[in-house]
Amino acid sequence: MAAESENGQGMDVSGSLSEHLSNSGSLLTLATSSVESYNKHLINSPIGQMFARVEVKEMDENQAIQALESKAGYIEYKQKVFFSYDSIEKAVQYAGRFLHDQKLPESALEILTESASLVRNKKGMDFLVEKDDVAKVISEKTGIPATSLSENEADKLLRLETEMHNRVVGQDEAVNLVANALRRARAEIRSTKRPIANFLFLGPTGVGKTELAKTIAEIYFGGEERMIRVDMSEYQDKTSIYRLIGSPGQKGTGIFTEAVRQKPFSLVLLDELEKADPDILNLFLQVFDDGRLTDNVGRVIDFTNTIIIATSNAGTPFVQTEIEAGKSLEEIRQGLVKGELKKYYRPEFLNRFDGIILFRSLDRGEIKEVAKLMLGRVINDLQNKGIELRVEDSALESLVDVGFDPEFGARPMRRAIQDKVENQLAELVISGKLKRKDVVVLGEGAQLSVTRS
Repeated sequence: MAAESENGQGMDVSGSLSEHLSNSGSLLTLATSSVESYNKHLINSPIGQMFARVEVKEMDENQAIQALESKAGYIEYKQKVFFSYDSIEKAVQYAGRFLHDQKLPESALEILTESASLVRNKKGMDFLVEKDDVAKVISEKTGIPATSLSENEADKLLRLETEMHNRVVGQDEAVNLVANALRRARAEIRSTKRPIANFLFLGPTGVGKTELAKTIAEIYFGGEERMIRVDMSEYQDKTSIYRLIGSPGQKGTGIFTEAVRQKPFSLVLLDELEKADPDILNLFLQVFDDGRLTDNVGRVIDFTNTIIIATSNAGTPFVQTEIEAGKSLEEIRQGLVKGELKKYYRPEFLNRFDGIILFRSLDRGEIKEVAKLMLGRVINDLQNKGIELRVEDSALESLVDVGFDPEFGARPMRRAIQDKVENQLAELVISGKLKRKDVVVLGEGAQLSVTRS
């Protein structure tokens, strides 16, 4: 307990206050404090010992509903709207599920008040606040889709695989498993006590593991900015755990926990998982199982609206050897889980994943499809500048000749397009030889030619 002195320095007044209270036998004193502040400042202090601790627990759902019903009439009178019982019930349920920084009933009361304001502004006076109005407020505050499925969204969910293959070539097993998990989540046919899904993506570099994660963030969560990426190679020492959850006593210092607290509806990508210290990996056992993690100051961070994807190159030499021996992907995956992966991960850690998915190497035809996708982005960028790019099939074959490497997947193709296409385009634009309304053709040998319109 501190006060500000004239020189701006903190001044502890708890000693003098406790002395005053001890000499005031007839004075009834009530004080309030959060659990966090009590444990930090009062528990072993003289002032703390002056009080009998009475813990006021958060209301359960039924108590919170009753509290809101007692407040609803005043809000109705003030906003000139009416509440359905469902709207009050949903305000409590959504607040308890999604707003972990506040407690019931205050969090639900805030949602109910905002819902009334929304209906008054959108529909006018004397309208009924329904549960979908409450869901809209929750969605706006958290980014989590809580409203009923629209026809367009339902159609999109039913063709998720097609949407994903617009960005990811091959890897059908991975795409199908992820799409099914997303549909279960949106239909609320899943456990709400765990993350939406936990996946381990295995396979060599450049085969689409990270690209599929980005695709999920774009399609389901609304954009790649909804992806929280953690480079696990930066956590090779157990003391680096404080970078993830924060240093003791310093609020908001956990890179990982703070990112998820601010974006509870997001994709979490744990990149190069095999490089992290085993004690760091233990941190995620609770996340995978219970959908929550406590940060350095005791706040519970909610992971139940995240998809967690871990990528790993562990066992890549084993995979290559088994492929050369003619083994199927499922046989190789079983061999990894039962043997090779145990060199990197404990069995109880592997068992927490909903799916361990093996990404195979891309063949020449698939690399050609990757090249088309990459060139499609270049075409879109040029269209924004008013320039048309046409790509001949002979140019694609030339790029595949340069960019196909089974060992490194799509990454050599990205470099080939930079070297053979983007560098040429940059020189033409800077020299003034390529202007708005021009048509540029990528022909044999990946050579560019410009046609004036």
